Amino acid sequence: MKIIHFLDIESTKFGALDRFIIDLAESMPQHKFYIIYNNTPTSEPLLAAAKKAKVELIAIDTSGKKAIRKIPYVAKMFYKIKPDIIHFHFAHGFFMYAPIAKLLGVKKLYKTQHCCLTTNDMQQIHKKSEFSLKTKLISLNGLTYKIFTKVIMCSKYIKEQFEEVYEKSDKNETIYSGVKEIKPLTFGEKKALKEQLHIPANNTVISTIAFANPIKGVDILINSLKHIEKKDYTLMIIGLGEQYEFTQNLQQLATALGVNNNIRWIGITNNVGQYLSISDVYCQPSRSEALGLAACEAKSIHLPVIASNIGGLPEVANITFSVEDDKELATHLAQFIGNKELCLAEGEKSYQDYCNSLELIKAYGNIKIYTNNVT
Repeated sequence: MKIIHFLDIESTKFGALDRFIIDLAESMPQHKFYIIYNNTPTSEPLLAAAKKAKVELIAIDTSGKKAIRKIPYVAKMFYKIKPDIIHFHFAHGFFMYAPIAKLLGVKKLYKTQHCCLTTNDMQQIHKKSEFSLKTKLISLNGLTYKIFTKVIMCSKYIKEQFEEVYEKSDKNETIYSGVKEIKPLTFGEKKALKEQLHIPANNTVISTIAFANPIKGVDILINSLKHIEKKDYTLMIIGLGEQYEFTQNLQQLATALGVNNNIRWIGITNNVGQYLSISDVYCQPSRSEALGLAACEAKSIHLPVIASNIGGLPEVANITFSVEDDKELATHLAQFIGNKELCLAEGEKSYQDYCNSLELIKAYGNIKIYTNNVT
């Protein structure tokens, strides 16, 4: 069986969605997977993982206005591959490409909703007098959704929001984008990594994973540290490249607040697991998040998750705080600092949540969906 994942985003790193699709491909080795990006991927970790999983990466720039111009290229690619399934993700042009795929005889079409609509978007949609371009596109998308085999929501929050805009349907289903379990380092490996990062042995280690964008709320987390009187902690910020001005601004903020000595700037890595392995608690302070795959990964390695009460994060977090409220976040973090028993107890709850609904095979019913619906 041939399965295309149509992303319609640029590949800049080996991110959570890339890892998820490749993990899915490794779980279904009898099938051939393809991923379509807007550019040619250059990330070495992504290229290596795709090669290992025998996933073919394809570049077709369908961003913005190019979506219309690239219709012949997309149609030719569909015809050449002759996929059994096409799974659209962000693909802004899916309302054009999905009908073409249907005409070409593709057996099953799926669409995953990863994104949240903003408050402004929702207000525009509900104002009948202001039939904006976005509203027109949403109406057109609504017609296209009818031809999908299934519309997958990555969280209950996204499903509720989606059905507020479009009609409810039996095709709509919440399926968490599960993750593979991260195997912890050995005691000796943990000790060595902490020494390498100059983390005191008895410090409580807080971690967060983010890319260089304000939406991830790393500034909120840094600001929360100024309210914490305890100093026996270390914050690891994973995923921000040193070359970004955004990262440099955050480092300046940390220095100005006098907390930079408590922070380790890990940068971009293809081994998130080793850093989560030496953590005691995970924090996801996002301003918007459909679910939070990084939080799911943290739960797989027995870490309690503190997250903002936004989007789908409350569905995976142990504890939530009001988005943007750095004081409330500081109160929650302070409870875990120096309290190994609380970290372990909440970490065990996290892991049970992971086993029940977030483990890749169990969570992502797509494996069952894929195999049960293709004839």
